[in-house]
Amino acid sequence: MVNTTSSSSILQPIRVGIVGAGYIANAHVGAYVETPGVTVVGVADPVVAKAERVARRGGAVAMTSIDELLDAGIDLISICTPSPTHPDLVEQAVVAGIHVLCEKPVARTYADALRIVDAARVAPGIVMIGHVSRFEPDHRRAQQIIAAGRLGELRMMSQTITSSMPGWSQDGWLSDPSQSGGPLVDLAIHSFDYLAWVNQSEPVRVHAVASDTAVGPATYALATVRYANGALGLVETSWAHPTSHGFKVSTELVGADGRINWDYDGLIGGVLNTDDGNSVRFDPLGNRGFVAEIGAMVEAIRTGSPSPVTASEGLSALKTSLAALESVRTRQPVDLTTWSPS
Repeated sequence: MVNTTSSSSILQPIRVGIVGAGYIANAHVGAYVETPGVTVVGVADPVVAKAERVARRGGAVAMTSIDELLDAGIDLISICTPSPTHPDLVEQAVVAGIHVLCEKPVARTYADALRIVDAARVAPGIVMIGHVSRFEPDHRRAQQIIAAGRLGELRMMSQTITSSMPGWSQDGWLSDPSQSGGPLVDLAIHSFDYLAWVNQSEPVRVHAVASDTAVGPATYALATVRYANGALGLVETSWAHPTSHGFKVSTELVGADGRINWDYDGLIGGVLNTDDGNSVRFDPLGNRGFVAEIGAMVEAIRTGSPSPVTASEGLSALKTSLAALESVRTRQPVDLTTWSPS
C-alpha cells in the first residue's frame, strides 16, 4: 500500500481508515475532510452506532474492526483508540504496509511504547505520533520565534493544562489510572512533549507532587522538569476542576532576551453564559491544530519525508510522564538519565 511517489501537478490520492470512533476520531475525520486529495474510506469501532456517527461526517463506511479497514485498501490509518490498545494495532498496520498516525500517548506503558518504536524502525511507511500541540497555531508560532533566536537561550518554561474529568471516554477508561495513567500521562504529556520540542533539549530530571480528589487519584498535579541545557519547566495538570471551568491552557516561555506568554482565554472570541449555568466558548483556533497535524502527515507521505513526530519522540514524552508518576509515588525526584520504567 505504501506509495511515496509525488507529483508537482497532481496530488497523490490517499485513502484513510480510522480505528476508534470517540472524541479524537471525530477531530481526525474533520481534519481529513479538509485535506485535499484525501478520502476517508472507513471508520471502525466495535460500538457500531459510534462508528456510524463518525463515518457519516467523513462520507465513509462504518466498520467494526481494523481487519475490515485493512481489507478496504487504505494507505493510512489513524489509531484513535484507548492507549493500551495502541501497540497491537500499530504492529498490525505496519505488517500490512500501512502508514500510521497513532494518537498520543504513544502507549500506556514503556514496554508497549518500545514495541511501537521497534515497529516504526522496520515499517515500510511512516509512523507518526499525534502530539497535536506542536501544530496548534499559537504553539507553533512560539516555537518559530524561539527557533529564530529572538528569545535567546530558554531559561524557564511553564504550561498549565486543566479541565474537569473527561466524560466522553468509552466505558470511562480515562478515569481508570491503569488504562489512562491519569492526567499526568494523558493530559500533561502534551506539555512534556511540547516543552522538550520547543527547547530542543532532553529532560534529565523530574519531580512531581499530586493530590487525590473526588474524581480519582493524582488528578491534580504539579511537575518540575530540568533539561540537559539547564532550562527549567513547570507543568500543572488537572482533571479535578469544575465542569464550568472548561478546558484551560496557559503558557509562558522565558529566554535570556525575552518572554512569550499566552492563554486560551486570551485567544477565544468570547463566552456565552446561559441561564442554565452552562457556558459556550467561541474558539477561533477551532480544528486548525488537527488540520495542520494531518496535513503534515499527508505531506510526508507524498514527499517521502521523515515522520513529523517520531515514535521515539513519543517514547521520550511518555517516559517523562511515567517518571512524574514515579516521583508522586516515591515522593522523590527521578533522574531520567539513569531511571528505567518497569
